[in-house]
Amino acid sequence: MLQLINKKKIYFYLISFLFISTILNNNLTNILNRIFKISKVNIENTKKEIDDIIFSNTRFLLGKNIFSLDKKFLSERLKKLNFIESVRIKKKYPSIINIKTKITSLIAITYIDQKKYFVGQNGNFILANKITNENKLPIIFGKFNPDDYIFLQTELLNQKINLDQIVRYYFHKNKRWDLYFVNNIVIQLPNKNISKAINLFKEFKINNQIAPNTIIDLRIRNRLILRNE
Repeated sequence: MLQLINKKKIYFYLISFLFISTILNNNLTNILNRIFKISKVNIENTKKEIDDIIFSNTRFLLGKNIFSLDKKFLSERLKKLNFIESVRIKKKYPSIINIKTKITSLIAITYIDQKKYFVGQNGNFILANKITNENKLPIIFGKFNPDDYIFLQTELLNQKINLDQIVRYYFHKNKRWDLYFVNNIVIQLPNKNISKAINLFKEFKINNQIAPNTIIDLRIRNRLILRNE
C-alpha cells in the first residue's frame, strides 16, 4: 500500500513539474519574443525618396523575430528595385535592422514607349519617376541594350574621349552608333572594331582642326571620310 502511495506522489510531482515548466517556458518564450521583435529598420541613404521606397519594401519586417530574418532573401528582394546596385544588411541586436544600399549611377536618358527612362550603370532601364537626377545626361535614341551602351562608354573612356562633350547617341538596327558632340560634330562608328575606329579619329584630330557641323564617317575599316552638313 505504501508503495502505491509513493508512486502516486511521484506521478503528482512529475505532472506538477511538467505543468510549472510549461508555464515558465511559455513565459520565457513570450519574453524573448518581445525582446527580439524587430522594432526599427534603419535605412542609410542620401535621398529621402529612395529611403521611402526601400522602407515600403521592408515594412513587413516590423514585429518579426530578428533571428528569423533571412538576409539573403531580403537582399535579393531589394535588388529587384532596379536602381539599387548593392545592399548591405546588418542585425543590431536585440531589435534593429540596418540596411545600407548603393544606388547605381545614372549615365543616360532614353525613351521607351513614350516614357522617360534613365540608363543605370548596373545595366537597367529605370523609370524616371522612380528616381530624380541632378546631373546633365546625354540622350540615347534607338532600341538598344544598356550593356551595349556601357561597352561603348568603356571603349570611349579607354581612348580618353571626353564623354561630357557628347550630347546624344543614336543606336542603329545594325548595332552601330552615331555620336553627336556639342559642336555638332557627328562621328559614325562601325558595328565592329570600334576601338580601332576611335583611334583613327584621334590620330586625325591631332593633326587637323575639325570644323563644326562635320560628319566623320568611320564605318569603313581603316578609312575616315569627312562630310559637311
